Amino acid sequence: MTEGDAILWQAEFSRAGELATTMQRGVSEVGMPQEIVVGIGPGSYTGLRVAAATAIGLSLALGCPMFGCPSVLGYDEESYWVIGDARRDSVFLATVERGELVREPELLQVEQFHLLMPKLVERSLFAVGSILGCDQLPVTVPHAIHLVQRRSAFRSNCEPLYLKEPHITQPTRR
Repeated sequence: MTEGDAILWQAEFSRAGELATTMQRGVSEVGMPQEIVVGIGPGSYTGLRVAAATAIGLSLALGCPMFGCPSVLGYDEESYWVIGDARRDSVFLATVERGELVREPELLQVEQFHLLMPKLVERSLFAVGSILGCDQLPVTVPHAIHLVQRRSAFRSNCEPLYLKEPHITQPTRR
């Protein structure tokens, strides 16, 4: 929970099921939020959906505004790239310039990224997790304090940044 650019309370959790109890602890310690800001990814499909649904529910219940913020903006630099594992031999690559997301996360095959990587030299490259074949890239996770400082990049909705269209298995016809 923040006030201006200051973080008043923060907590970490690893499972979507811990979100509600973690938030309850925050409200007990700091009080009710005046606005809701949720990370919109990229990230796990289920995690993004749970976070967005929770933010919408809280916003409606508390009558306060809600915003979405791309998680790739959580670094202490103005211009950089962010790479992350997107499963199934693919990665995402996002471009941030002057604190703004100028190119939404793009899905690439790992081999494509390996060919592109030597050209990504004029600014920092942050990896949000280990990338196959890129052991030299240190893992650097985004931090909330930097997201708070990117208020101009907040979105008025919390539509997740999906890397692929959701896949729905159709029932077999009999």
